[in-house]
Amino acid sequence: MHAFSRQSKVAPPARWPRLRRAVAAGLLPLLLPAAQLHPQAAIDPNVAPRAAALEREGERHMAIDLLGRYLATAPDDGRAWLQLGRFYLYDARDWHLHGHRGEPDGMLYLDFAATALEQSIRLSVDSGVIFRGIAEVERALVVIEQVGWAAARTTAGRERAPRMPPFVLELGENLLASCPAGGVLLTGNELEALSVWYGSMERPFLDVLPIRPDLYATDSVYRMRMAEAMGVDPALPVQRALGDVAPRRPLCLSPGTDSAAVPALAWAPYRLVRVSRAGAPGPEAMSVNELLKAVRQSPSPWVGDVRRVYDRAASHNLLLCTSLLLLFGDTPPPACRP
Repeated sequence: MHAFSRQSKVAPPARWPRLRRAVAAGLLPLLLPAAQLHPQAAIDPNVAPRAAALEREGERHMAIDLLGRYLATAPDDGRAWLQLGRFYLYDARDWHLHGHRGEPDGMLYLDFAATALEQSIRLSVDSGVIFRGIAEVERALVVIEQVGWAAARTTAGRERAPRMPPFVLELGENLLASCPAGGVLLTGNELEALSVWYGSMERPFLDVLPIRPDLYATDSVYRMRMAEAMGVDPALPVQRALGDVAPRRPLCLSPGTDSAAVPALAWAPYRLVRVSRAGAPGPEAMSVNELLKAVRQSPSPWVGDVRRVYDRAASHNLLLCTSLLLLFGDTPPPACRP
């Protein structure tokens, strides 16, 4: 987001519409350098947890206001910036759920989420880069809803997307390589969706269509665009829509996909996914080299989250118990224990 010029006391006229919307949403602290608002104060480690508690109680706007006022005086609290960025992501998602109406719009919320999360990255908060990537996934979602999957797939977020940790990129590549060419890949959680989106961005030539069943069920605009990409009637609920696709394209279930969202088909395990029918294999073999490095070297909690995706995959595909033996080591998932 643009800040006021240090040489001028007013924003240039072209910025006034966005500034007015920002002020109305209580976002002014993100637009102004902190030093121009208040003297800098000491970091209070209790503010971010207090804001999280407010959000859990349904008081997200109050939590955002608390963080905004606090960060205007304590701009070096990376965890508070992370919390603020996450809350703006939640606001952007609510905008989708409420029919894509209201001010600010979803893109403005995502602009502010990105700004806050970039501050958390600057301050070396571990999860900042992950949630900053999620903000670009959410921005790409808006682009898909505007122009459709075919037009958005090679451009959405490419120039802004931050580099993800290699073990997250590797997960996306493995999930995509597990789905046969021409398949529809269902993702079941935020981490899977993030890694697959990055994989699709890195390899736009892959003919795999990622679908988020939760959004398909709740967001009418997303449903219309992805139904168009699959060639099905957008009036159909997700389960029936996928059932209509199955005779024409392989369906692939990621380890985290909710079984309630999928049709009753004969599912066969293949690599990290379960497939509805065989097809040409993905272009590359699976690798867990980056995850193995991260397990040994990285303190990031996201290493454990990525590892759990592989653990869940092994509960459906026992061949992974031997092929991923180095990864599982002395702590194999329950499905791989004698």
